[in-house]
Amino acid sequence: MGQKGYSSTYYLLCAIAFLMMLATQITNPLLSIFAKRIGATGVMIGYAVAGYWVTRVLLEVPSGFISARVGYFKPMVAGALLTILGNALTINVESPPLLVVVRAVMGLGAPLFFAVSMTFVVNLFDARSRGRAMGLFQGIEFIGTVIGSGMSGYVIENLGFKGGFILSSALAVAATLLLVVPPNVRRETQVRAAGTPMNVRDLPEVLVNPTLLIMAVITLAEFVMSTGLIYTVFPLYAEETLGFPLAEIGYIMGARSVGFVVAMFTMGTISDRLGRKPVMVFGIASTAVLIMAMGFVTGYLAIAALVCAVGFTSGAIWIMGPVLSAEAVEPHQRGAGIGVYRTFFDLGSVLGPIVMTAVFASWGIAYCFYVSTGLLVASIPLAMMIRERVEPAAGPGV
Repeated sequence: MGQKGYSSTYYLLCAIAFLMMLATQITNPLLSIFAKRIGATGVMIGYAVAGYWVTRVLLEVPSGFISARVGYFKPMVAGALLTILGNALTINVESPPLLVVVRAVMGLGAPLFFAVSMTFVVNLFDARSRGRAMGLFQGIEFIGTVIGSGMSGYVIENLGFKGGFILSSALAVAATLLLVVPPNVRRETQVRAAGTPMNVRDLPEVLVNPTLLIMAVITLAEFVMSTGLIYTVFPLYAEETLGFPLAEIGYIMGARSVGFVVAMFTMGTISDRLGRKPVMVFGIASTAVLIMAMGFVTGYLAIAALVCAVGFTSGAIWIMGPVLSAEAVEPHQRGAGIGVYRTFFDLGSVLGPIVMTAVFASWGIAYCFYVSTGLLVASIPLAMMIRERVEPAAGPGV
């Protein structure tokens, strides 16, 4: 099935996800610098970044049950509204503890929107086209990351952090209006919600699924690296040690997102043809090599090129995570399967900033690269153990 066969609802959801991601990425890449400027030091910077992810952990699996019971539309709307609230509250934050709390409020919205919308997209397509469809969806979503990350330094230099948070709030409002005003998503989600909802008694079966357990460990390792090293420690290192201005740091973060989006538009289709496991192994091994290489370069262009390449190779891991997690369980368990995957996504994002800021403060940036590389290398044998589940052929998706 070509992309021309995708429904208007699917493309509208892609546009909404793009705006939601753009809203978060206007300020997120420089959040550790903001935390430091309002008085955070050492591991407290890590807590400020991790606050967003702590509450996400609590709602990832329940979001699957919620969407199975009440449909996809209401949780997505609730998630969008919480995102608006979190951004709006951040505008006047002036203390690190309050920043942690406000980030936690914003984190409540992420699983209700992103996990539920991801489950919705998975269920729109059969196995023959699911990788391509998920890659396109996440690719468009992460174009928001490219633009947001790339603009972040420029926006903050010209508008200040307060202006950046106001802009983030406005973008989240625009995304919410696209979700609730047109009838497309509301109508389509009502149709797709029909079926056998997952029972809580099914959860133990999901939790002991071998593929999900493997994906949990791999995802944890990858997000400790990406959120802890790339998003938290690296901006501090780039500003304080390498002397890069905020705008250039933002461009570097945008370069990572460019590589990520390229992966989203290509690796899903490749996995539909070659299988999910080869793409996953490629992503882990290549990212490990590139992260180690980052510890030996200091030039602006060289670092930007490496970070862009890391975006591409880690993007291969990201796109395979939800697809493998969804395909490892029964169709009516997909919401919980993706919820389990995203729970470890979030746990890695909680632990990453805390662990990496502690390592950075105690031993320096070099050991952050060593720890990240070691975690990825240890994940390669696990990825080799993945057994892909073959689904019976079905009709075309939307």
